[in-house]
Amino acid sequence: MATQQTRRRSVTKTHERIAQLGWDRDYHQPVPIYDTRYVFPDKAKDPMKQVMREYLPMQLEKDERVYGGFDAALRAGMPTKADERWLQVMKPLILILVYAEGAAGRCMSVVMDVVPNDELLNGYHVQFVDEVRHIGMQMGLARWYTKHTPDPAGWHNGQEYMADNLITRAGINMFSHSFVGDPIAAGFTMMTVIETAFTNVAFVALPDVATRNGDFIQATTYSSVQSDEARHISNGYATMLTVLQKEENIPLIQHDLQQAWWIVHAWVDPFIGTTMEYFSTDRSDNESYLVKWDRWIRDDWYRSYVEQLGKMGVTIPPDMFDRARERLVAGLHHKTAPLAFATWPLNFWKFDPLTETDFEWFEDKYPGWYDEYGATWEAYAALADPEEGALLLGGFMEGAPPFCWTCMLACVIDDDMCHRTCADRHGEDRTRFYCSPECRWLDETNPGRYTGDRNYFDKYHGMSLSEVILKQKLLRPDGKTLVGQPHLNPDRMWTIDDIRAADFTILSPNITSAAAMGLPSGSWHDEGDPFGAVQADGNGFQPVTLYGGGAGHDGGGRGQSGLDDLAKAAVGDTPWVKL
Repeated sequence: MATQQTRRRSVTKTHERIAQLGWDRDYHQPVPIYDTRYVFPDKAKDPMKQVMREYLPMQLEKDERVYGGFDAALRAGMPTKADERWLQVMKPLILILVYAEGAAGRCMSVVMDVVPNDELLNGYHVQFVDEVRHIGMQMGLARWYTKHTPDPAGWHNGQEYMADNLITRAGINMFSHSFVGDPIAAGFTMMTVIETAFTNVAFVALPDVATRNGDFIQATTYSSVQSDEARHISNGYATMLTVLQKEENIPLIQHDLQQAWWIVHAWVDPFIGTTMEYFSTDRSDNESYLVKWDRWIRDDWYRSYVEQLGKMGVTIPPDMFDRARERLVAGLHHKTAPLAFATWPLNFWKFDPLTETDFEWFEDKYPGWYDEYGATWEAYAALADPEEGALLLGGFMEGAPPFCWTCMLACVIDDDMCHRTCADRHGEDRTRFYCSPECRWLDETNPGRYTGDRNYFDKYHGMSLSEVILKQKLLRPDGKTLVGQPHLNPDRMWTIDDIRAADFTILSPNITSAAAMGLPSGSWHDEGDPFGAVQADGNGFQPVTLYGGGAGHDGGGRGQSGLDDLAKAAVGDTPWVKL
C-alpha cells in the first residue's frame, strides 16, 4: 500500500514569506519613544532563519525536560543531598538572574522601537519570547527550591529584599544598563557583552560547580537557558554587522562596547567569582575562576570576537580588557568576598565559614592567598557563634572602603580608587568615589544616568544595626531569628536580641572617607526627597536629554545636530580610557 510522502518544507522560503508580512503599522501612526545616535542601512544582516513552526516544538521539548527534571530531582532526594552552603547562595543568584531575563526582554523592547530592519526585528521578537520563557522557568526553579530545600527563609520574599540589598541592588544597577540610554548601546550591553561573553561563565561554568555540589537541577535549568543564547548571540552579531555598514557608527561602537564591557565586568566578575569559589564545598574543580575567565571570556570572546572586529574597522585598544584581568589578578573577588560575608546580618541567605579544606584549595590555586586573607577568614569563623557576642562587621565599618558611585560595589583595590567632587542642584559640593578610573569615566560621560540614592549605607548612617535589620524586615516568621546567618548550624542561629547585645552604629564608608580626606560631604541621601536622593547629575545639573542636554536641542529634547556632531558628543574627547 502506497504511503503519502511528506513534502519537505524549505525553511528559507518559509522565512521569506513571513518576512513579507513586514513590521509596518498600517493600523495606526506609531509615536517614537526612543532615539538612537546610530544610522541604519536599508538592508540588515539576518540573525537566524528561525520560524515559529520550528521554534515552538523545540521549546516545548526543552520545557518538558526541565520540568521533568524537577520531579526527578525530588524523587532522587536532591534537596537533602545537595550541599547546603551552595543551596543558600542560590537565593540571590537565581533572583538576580530572573531580573536579568526581564532586563533582556526590556532590551528587546527598546531596540525594536528604533531598528527599522525587518530581519533584525524578527530576531528580537523571538528573543523576547525566549526571555519570557526563561523568567517562568527560573521562577519555577526558585519555587522548587522554596518548597523542597531545607531552609526556605529568604526565598519567600527575596524579590522584596533584593531591591535594598547591598549586593543584589548593584546587580540591578548593572543589568539596567541594557534598557537605558541609547537603545543600540543598551542592545550591545545585553546581546554582545552579557549574553555573548558572560553567559558561558554564568550558565555553563557555574552549573558545573553546582553539579559538583550535588545540585543538578540548577544545571538542568540553566543548560536549557543557555541553549537559547545562540539566538541572542546571533542577534547581537547581526546588529553589529548591520550598523557597521555605516562608517559613522564606528566611533559609537568603539565607545559603547567599551562602556558596556566595563560595567558588566565590574559587577559580574566579583559576584560570580565569589559565588563559585566561596560557596562551593566540593573542591574537586581544578580550575580557578581566573582560569575559567581566561578560557570563556578572554579567549572565547575577546580574542575570537572583539579583536576580529578590527578587520571591519572597529579599533578598540586592549587597555580596558587587560585592566579587567589585572583587577582579577589583584584579587578583586577575594577582596570583595570578606566584605560580603561580614554583612551577613543585612543579607537574606546564610553564609558558611571556610574550612581547612577551603584554605588548602585557595592556596593551591592562588599562591599567597592565606597570607593575605587567612586571618580575616579565621576571625570570621571565630565570631560566627552568637555566644562570642561580637560582629566582624563592627570592626569592618571603621575602616571599610567607600562604595563606587557607578558600579555600587566597594572600592577594594586601593590603587584604583579615585574620586571627584560634584555640585548638587543647590550648588553644594559633594564627593563621589569610584572603584576605578573606568567607573569614573562612565559617570562623567553619561550625564543623568547615575543619579539617586546610590550609596547603600548613606541612608542608614547613624542608625544602629538592629534598627536597620528591623527596618528591612530581615527576620524569620518567629519574629526574632535573623534570615541571614553567618553559619549553617540550625541550633546556633542569631536572633535580634543577640544583635542588640553586640549592637553598633552604622557609619557610611563614603561619608567617613570623605571626612577623613578633607573632602566635601560623601553623602547623597536626602530625607526630604521622595526618593531619598540628593538631586544632581554630577555634570553641572543641566537638563538631561539623550545627547547630554544644553545647546543644539529643541524643546522636546530631540537632537538637532548632524550625525557627526552626535557621534562626537557621544564619544567625547577621549573615546577610551588611557591609563
